[in-house]
Amino acid sequence: MTSEVISEAIMLIVAITLIGVLAGTIFSVVSSISTSMASYSVLQSQKLVTDLQIDYATNTSPTTVVVYLHNVGESTIFNLKNSVLYFGPEGNLQQIGYNSGTLPYWLTSTNTLYPGSVAEIIIYLSSPLLSTQYYTIQLVTPNGYVVTYTFEAS
Repeated sequence: MTSEVISEAIMLIVAITLIGVLAGTIFSVVSSISTSMASYSVLQSQKLVTDLQIDYATNTSPTTVVVYLHNVGESTIFNLKNSVLYFGPEGNLQQIGYNSGTLPYWLTSTNTLYPGSVAEIIIYLSSPLLSTQYYTIQLVTPNGYVVTYTFEAS
C-alpha cells in the first residue's frame, strides 16, 4: 500500500513537471512568433507611408549620370547609402556598389532623406553610355521600397 502511494506521488510529480516544461516551451514559441509579427508589422507600416519618386535623371557626361530622388511620402528614409542601386540598359540591369572606389559606383548628397526633400545621386560608370539608348535606374531602399526610372541618354 505504501509503495503504491509513493509510486503515485512520483508519477504526479513527474506529470506536473512535464506540464510545466510543456507550458514553458509553448509560451517561449508564442512569444517568439509575437515578436516576429510585431517587427514585420512595423516594417510593413513603414513601407505603407514610404513614397519615393525619381524627379529627373540624365547623363552629364558619357560616364556620369545624375539622379534626383524625391521623398514624397510621410516617412524619413534613413541610411540611404545602404540602398541597393541597379543601372543599365533596359532589361539588363546590374547592381552598382556605393562608393566602392572602383568603377562603376554611386554617391549620394545625403544619408537621410526627410519627407519633401530631394537627394542627388551621382552614378560613375566604367564605360560610356550610348546615345539614343534607354537606360533604367532602380533603387531599393533599406526598408524595401523600390523606385524605377527610365531615361534616354543624350
